[in-house]
Amino acid sequence: MIAIRSYDNYIFANLQKSLLLNAGIYCYLKDENVVTIDPFLSPAIGGMKLMVNKLDVEAANNVLEAAEQAFLETLTCNACGQKTIQKVVSKKTFHTVWKRFWSMLKNGQPVEYTTIYKCYSCGCIQDNL
Repeated sequence: MIAIRSYDNYIFANLQKSLLLNAGIYCYLKDENVVTIDPFLSPAIGGMKLMVNKLDVEAANNVLEAAEQAFLETLTCNACGQKTIQKVVSKKTFHTVWKRFWSMLKNGQPVEYTTIYKCYSCGCIQDNL
C-alpha cells in the first residue's frame, strides 16, 4: 500500500476515500484515529494518509483529479463571472537543515506546498472556495 494524499481535515479525507471506494478502488486512511483524536499531532505524523494498492495508484489519482476538475468547472469567478477557475500549486523547498526541520515540525514534510485558485480569464485569486 502507498500513500497518495495526506489530509488534516477528517471530512475531506473521508469524502475522497468514498470517491475511491465507489470507483472500486480499495483504500483506507492511515492514522485517521490519531489525527481525529488529537489534531495537534497531525503535522508530526504527516496527517491522515490515503493508502491505496501500488497497482491502483494511477487509477486512484485519475479519479481524484477528475472529481476536483469537475468541482472546479462548477465554480464561477467572483470578479468576471467566467468558469475558468484553475488550481495552482507552488512548492517551496528549504535549503538549510534548520528550515527543513522547522517545516517538518510545522507541516509534517520538508517542503511546503501552497495552493491557490486563480481565474485565468481575469487573473483574480479566489480565496473563498
